Amino acid sequence: MMPDRVIFGEDWTPYDMLPVGIIVIRQDYTILSWNDCIADWTGIPKRSMVGLNLRERFPHLDKPLYLTRIAQVFSGGPAVIFSSHFHPHFIPAALQTGELRVQSTTVVPVVAGDGFLAMIVIEDITDLSRQVRAFREMKNVAECELEERKKAEEQALRLAAIVESSDDAIVGKTLDGIITSWNPGAERLYGYAAGEVLGKSLAILLPPDRSDDLPVVLARIRKGESISHYQTRRKTKDGRILDISLTVSPIRGIEGGVTGASSIARNITETKRMEEVLQQANKKLNLLNSITRHDILNQLMGLRAYLELSKECAKEPLFIEYIRKEEQAAENIGKQIEFTRSYQDIGVKSPAWQNLPSTIREAIDTLDIKQVALEIDLPQIEIFADPLLQRVFYNLVENAVRHGEILTTVRFRLEDKPGRCVLICEDDGVGVPAGVKEQIFKREYFDNTGFGLYLSREILSMTGISIRETGKPGQGARFEIAIPRSAFRSLS
Repeated sequence: MMPDRVIFGEDWTPYDMLPVGIIVIRQDYTILSWNDCIADWTGIPKRSMVGLNLRERFPHLDKPLYLTRIAQVFSGGPAVIFSSHFHPHFIPAALQTGELRVQSTTVVPVVAGDGFLAMIVIEDITDLSRQVRAFREMKNVAECELEERKKAEEQALRLAAIVESSDDAIVGKTLDGIITSWNPGAERLYGYAAGEVLGKSLAILLPPDRSDDLPVVLARIRKGESISHYQTRRKTKDGRILDISLTVSPIRGIEGGVTGASSIARNITETKRMEEVLQQANKKLNLLNSITRHDILNQLMGLRAYLELSKECAKEPLFIEYIRKEEQAAENIGKQIEFTRSYQDIGVKSPAWQNLPSTIREAIDTLDIKQVALEIDLPQIEIFADPLLQRVFYNLVENAVRHGEILTTVRFRLEDKPGRCVLICEDDGVGVPAGVKEQIFKREYFDNTGFGLYLSREILSMTGISIRETGKPGQGARFEIAIPRSAFRSLS
């Protein structure tokens, strides 16, 4: 920044080292100093200028436009600026190309005894002027970028407001686990005010049985990995132990490298307690169901035995027909009881991430597929589903083998669709008749297909996954399992 005033000194030679033109004049415009830079620009040596009148050498400076403003400087007034826009050639100086240098000129008062001299400081901004002209051509682009930046800043402000108002604990940290930000949600959850924890290690939140949490999480963050819905425990300021669901994401710098991490923690202590209560209740219900089912099956066994004895005693065709229908009713009751055995396990355990290709192979290992070829053309991905997921693939392949008739191949492959991925299970058997593509998933259809497909749809629906049959009759069955983006992740 140019000083408002300069103190007069006898020696002007230090100004020769500056990369700007310096001219010092008296009130009568007699030149006292003409530095090396202005001499080089103009091609006029210092000895030819010192002692001359600047206005006589450059007559355009004798105009009132210049005289009036410079007179303010000689009166001790503030510095005067002659902008490059209106006065680009205060002291005309040509480049080697013949083009005149574009100048920005400032005239500064210099204290000299009881009066003032004037120091004229000239900057060569030719290159800058060229850049300005070039930048004008990019005006529209710059305005668009400015608008985008404004939107980004507004988005940042909105995100900051969300962080501040969130009930979840949102914490920023370095790659060494040092806390760098701490929102009000973190204060409420852990009991520490921001001033108590900023600059300290996250280790203060770890209970003894979770001391390995921090190194493991930070190691994954350094690799650029994210951690979603990791259930763990944390210790509050007053020593309480909380169950939390933790999501951690890497923070990247301008060059793309990981510079830190941001974590979102949600208190799930009450949820876990409720889950434990429900699990205990389910265990008791399942025990009761098992006992009841066992008793009913024992009664059915006795009923079937008496029906067999009745058949031996019955002579009339009408009574024999009655007995046959009674046996069919007993058979249906048995199937219904077996259905309750399968259905009671759905949703009992929490959904989990499961490797898709491995789950399919494990499901088929227990099935006799005879001469049928199994093709699993899938990438390494995981899907978030009920632990009974294996049962789904077992049912699909078992149905294909049992009903495919001319079946030779069952194939699993993946298709990427907007907002979801679709797992395809298709075969080359006889296919599903056009009129029953939806009915096969209904419990009432069990006489034809068993309860398998009904159970499969129920199992998948626990995490928002859907299934439908889209094959062409006579060309094989084709089941489409639509998995939402939130329920699958790539391992590659």
